[in-house]
Order: sequence, then structure tokens, then C-alpha cells
Amino acid sequence: MFTLAFCLASSYLLLVRFLRYRRVNGITSKFSEDELTKMTPWTAQRIVFESFFYDTPMMMLLGTQVALFKVYGISSIASLLLQTGELRTPDTLNKRLADTSTLIATFVSNPLIGAGYDSPSDDPRGAIAIARVSYLHRKYRISNDDFLYNLALFMLEPIRWTARFDWRPHSPIEVQAIFVLWTEIGRRMGIQDIWSSYGEMEEWVKNYEEANMIPSPASEELARLTSNHFLARIRIKPLRRVFFQLMCTVLDPRTRKAMNLPDPSPIASFLIPKLFQIRAFFVRHLCLPRRKPSIWVQLDNSFRLDERGVPRMSAVYQKRSGPYYYPEKTGFALKVQNFLIKLGLRNAEKMPGKRWFSEGYRLEELGPVRFRTEGHEQVFREAARLQGCPITGPWAPVVESHLEKN
Repeated sequence: MFTLAFCLASSYLLLVRFLRYRRVNGITSKFSEDELTKMTPWTAQRIVFESFFYDTPMMMLLGTQVALFKVYGISSIASLLLQTGELRTPDTLNKRLADTSTLIATFVSNPLIGAGYDSPSDDPRGAIAIARVSYLHRKYRISNDDFLYNLALFMLEPIRWTARFDWRPHSPIEVQAIFVLWTEIGRRMGIQDIWSSYGEMEEWVKNYEEANMIPSPASEELARLTSNHFLARIRIKPLRRVFFQLMCTVLDPRTRKAMNLPDPSPIASFLIPKLFQIRAFFVRHLCLPRRKPSIWVQLDNSFRLDERGVPRMSAVYQKRSGPYYYPEKTGFALKVQNFLIKLGLRNAEKMPGKRWFSEGYRLEELGPVRFRTEGHEQVFREAARLQGCPITGPWAPVVESHLEKN
């Protein structure tokens, strides 16, 4: 009996070991040496998709969230974000996070058509998402250096988090793919003076932070508003201190100083990295790889029609902080939801509904509510330029005359 159990356990561990590294080891067989040496954005995007949404989704996502938080340490960026007013209330902050994650996931996962791409797809969603991000940013005076810093953090922080806390670091080919993809996105957004290599970018960021990441009232206020928002979502109040220690632990000393955040306690500095390492060991040796991508936007081109007959996409997951764009429950699922609300296990205010735009979303509408109906013409004009042809199909511009017929 012991021999059988030992053989089964050993076989399982070998199977996990083989399947765990199958995707990263398969890069060299999936792509030719020439494709990897002269990596195009389309090749890079396919490599990034595998690591981001299959192999290391949790740490890539956490690294991206750290990147979004770390920019608060730059006083010029923090001052601008405070002026927008979009981070001062839970609702506007939740919507900003939902829209930002949706736009990023869309242009990372959907082929970016145009120069440098040999993708057979004609899906325009990547181009529309980039055009919408560019339109929203053009409403504010943002220096090119601040744009470059934001762009760099979307590469550096996920890579650093994965290397530090996940079951394996990115391979050199994956790091190059992340760099090629994000610098292409930056060029499509019109960012100037983009680096020619990953090493050059690391050096530039180091010098930029030394000059610009200094303590400021704006950075402190923004860090306080955001951290209080996230801590308030933790129902068990004693755990809020634990999560605050976690936040302080994962931030580097310069960032903490710029935001006037305290250093983590010695216990937290020791224990939190160890917990991440235990998780990494468990995943590396005991967990089979995921079979489906961990992604929060639709990969297919399916859609729902709203009351006006306009095609819309839905959120894949119902977020507890605010179920933006998630469809309302019907039938038996609605009865279960109402039952859980009566038991006090669900918050009625955080259930899908009109308040959370349950009819779905269109990419050209994402962003602050006050800009929801603005800039559509400019967005589609820019998306057509990026794609190299007019936008057609369900995500084409909504024509009012068509709506009147419906």
C-alpha cells in the first residue's frame, strides 16, 4: 500500500513538473529562431499572453496594480490625479480601476493590427482601447517623461513581482517580449523618446526616480485616500492592519518615503515574503497549470444588445468592490442572489444593476462618467489610423439613424 501511494505521489509530482514548464519551454519550438531574434509586436504579444494569463497571472496582476499605485510617488502625477477628482470617492475609484483594467487587458490580449503585425485577425478592439486611453490622457497636460515612467512601470513591476514572489521568474525571451509589446503600445499612444532596450529603460527609471520621487503633500494624500479605500473593503477590522503592513512591505523604501508611509514592522518584513515563497513552492511542485486563461475581458467577439440595439461587452467576473459591466442575474440565479442577501451574505448595493452599467460596456465609452459620451468620433478616427482601415463590425461607431430604426 505504501509503495503504491509513493508511486502515485511521485508520478503526480513528475506530471506537475513536466506540465508546469511546458508553456515556457515551448516558446523555442513554437517560434523560429528568426522570429525570436527579430521579435515583432505580434510575436511578442503571443508570448506575453501565455505568461500573463496562463503561467503567472496572479503576480503579473499584482505587479500591475503596484505600478498603478507606485506612480502616486511622483508629485506631478499625484497632483494631476487629485485634480481630476476621480480618486476621492469609492465609486469613482472603483470605476477607474475597472475601466483601467478593462482597457489594459483589451489591448494586451487582442491583436494590435497595423504596421509590424502579421496577425490574420481584423478585431479592432485593441486599437479602440489604445485610442480611448490616448483620448482620455490628452485632456490633461502630462509631460512625456511622466508618460514614459508610467509605461516603464507596466513592464518593470510585473516582471519584478513575478521574479520575487511567483513560482518561476520570466525567461529572458519573455522579458524581451514584454518590452517589445509595451514599447509598441507606447508608440501607438504617441509617447516620444522610447528606449531601445530593457536595460536602457531600467537605467532611465532609476535616474527618473532619484530626481522626481520625493516626498510631497499630493503623494501623501493620494496614497492615504487609496489605501483607506482598499482597507475599508476588509470586513474584519483587525485584518486591516495586516494588509496595511503587506502594502508597506511590498513597496520599496523610496516609494514609502515619497508617500510618507511607515516602514513595515520587522515581523511583517520577514513573514510576508516567506508566505509568498510558500505559495510559490506549493504552486511550482503541487499545482497543475491552468487550462483556461485568467482574464477579465472577453476573448471572443460575442456581444449583447442593449435596449437601443447597441452591441456591448460584459465583464467576465463580478467584482465584490463594484460589479461594473456584469449582467444582472435572472431566473434561478436571481433567486439564489436574493436569498443570500436576506441572509446577510451579500450586499444588495453591490449586486449587478443599472448603477453598475449592467447593460455592458463599449470601449469608446470607458473612463470618467462625465466623459462617457465624449470623444467617440476622435477615438474611432485614431483607431482607424492605428489599424490601417476603417472600424467595421459590431464595434464600429454607433450610428444614430440606425438606432432610430430599431
